[in-house]
Parts: sequence; structure tokens; C-alpha cells
Amino acid sequence: MVLKRVIAYFIDILIVTFASSMLASISYLNPQLKKYEKIYEAYVEEYEKLDLKDVNREELADINYQLDRSNIYGAVISITLTIIYFVVFQKYNNGQTLGKKLMGIKIDGDLSLFKYFIRSLILYNLFINIAKVILILNISKEKYIKLNDTLFIIALIIEVGIFIMVTMREDKRGLHDIIVDSNVVSIERKKQECITNS
Repeated sequence: MVLKRVIAYFIDILIVTFASSMLASISYLNPQLKKYEKIYEAYVEEYEKLDLKDVNREELADINYQLDRSNIYGAVISITLTIIYFVVFQKYNNGQTLGKKLMGIKIDGDLSLFKYFIRSLILYNLFINIAKVILILNISKEKYIKLNDTLFIIALIIEVGIFIMVTMREDKRGLHDIIVDSNVVSIERKKQECITNS
């Protein structure tokens, strides 16, 4: 079951990432696309020249800030698609994303849209991405760089914590499941339980 959940997670992340990238590459939806591409090309050029021992961390942080700043529209597109896919689509598709459907699993129970949203905030780092957009629009570059590192560490701790919980707990529930009182179940096992109980 854990392996199915992990595979479904990666399938779904690939779907959302691919769709977000495609939409973010449309200049009508992303007016800063040319600026982002120019900064990214300069970043790749500089990075390829450098020996990793000689990397100027301040310069790298500055370029990352510029990339994030010029990718606000891309980030908003990604956040929007994440909400549509993991909240709305999953809610109205019987607790399944395409990844879960392929793996024969689903979220058990009748969760509200709000609970799906809270689940996604935690599981898919949605709160980190929303926080980054808000921060980059409202604080100085120096503060953003420091807070961005902190957000990265928080996201990593949550992801590792969820993975440990899902693999080690007897009920295989992660932090996101516990908070919204959800459970991911095998569709076949659920069908067998229904037959046994009737």
C-alpha cells in the first residue's frame, strides 16, 4: 500500500508540474516569461562555468531571488493547478487523482473541499508556495532570501516526517491524514469490506 501511495504521489506531481510548465510557457498567461527565460539562461551559463567549490553563495542566492521574482505568474499558475487537481478534481472524482486511480487507491470518507484544501496545503507544500509568492511581493530581497531558506527546511522536515509516518505507523496515515481525519485505502480492500459487511 505504501508503494502504491508513493507511486501515485509522483505520478500526480508529474501531471501537475507538466501542466503548470505548459501553461506557464504561454506568454499571454505569463507576461514575465521572457524575463524569466533570460535570467534562467544567464543562471545556467554562470553555473556551468563554476567549479562547485568556487560558488559564490550570495550571487547564487541573488540569482535564485531574481528567478523567483520573475516567476510569480508561473508560481500562481502552479498553485492554481494544484488546488484544482488535488482539491476540486479529487473531491469530485470519488477521492481519487489520476495517480491514485492508476494505483487502485483512494481517499476514504466524504471530506469537504476545505479538508481537501488543508490536506493539500500540507502534503503538496501548497502553503510553502503560497507563502513564497506573498513574501516575494511584500518584503525585501535580503529578508526573502533568509525566509526562503527557512521555508525550504520546513518543507523538507514536513515531507520527511510524512514519509516516516506513512511507512512506520500501523494505520499508514501521514500528518495530512491525521489533521483532516482521512485515510487512503485500496479500492479492492474497500470493496471486500463492503461485501463482508452486507
